[in-house]
Amino acid sequence: MKSGFFVTTAIIIAFLCSQNISAKPTENTNLEKQFIGMWRLVSWEKEYTDGSVKPEPRSKSYIIYTDTGHMCWVATDPNRTIWTGKPTQEQKAEAFDGLGFYCAVVELNVDKGYVIHHLELARSQNAVGINLKRWFSFDGKDRLLLRVEPSENEPPLVESRLVWERVK
Repeated sequence: MKSGFFVTTAIIIAFLCSQNISAKPTENTNLEKQFIGMWRLVSWEKEYTDGSVKPEPRSKSYIIYTDTGHMCWVATDPNRTIWTGKPTQEQKAEAFDGLGFYCAVVELNVDKGYVIHHLELARSQNAVGINLKRWFSFDGKDRLLLRVEPSENEPPLVESRLVWERVK
């Protein structure tokens, strides 16, 4: 079994979660419509208390926002070990650590410039039910900038910034 199995599984889960047609749709403002679609990660920088800025290892990532008021995110570390046989427990742990995903109901506050992801599905069951706040802005129609709510960052992390590009 290859490590790509986890990424494929997460993408399938993200797609299935985004297909929930019983969700309450968001209002149809231009900014809300601008979120809808699939986005590819361009960069994810993390700034620390010592002033250093480092890239997040899970640099291969997609986020999908749907018109049903849902979203899904999946990310992987492209430098994870490729298995050459049955994986060891350490290789399984590395694969798990190098993968992130969740699906959520979206609450968009256009006036204040943030989106809240109400997690319904996540890599860790402990994350289900939590709310993640992301401050947003757009750079044109095809670039989305998200900043993690500072109170969600665990020290020594002080800021986490993601730049997304619309997939066409």
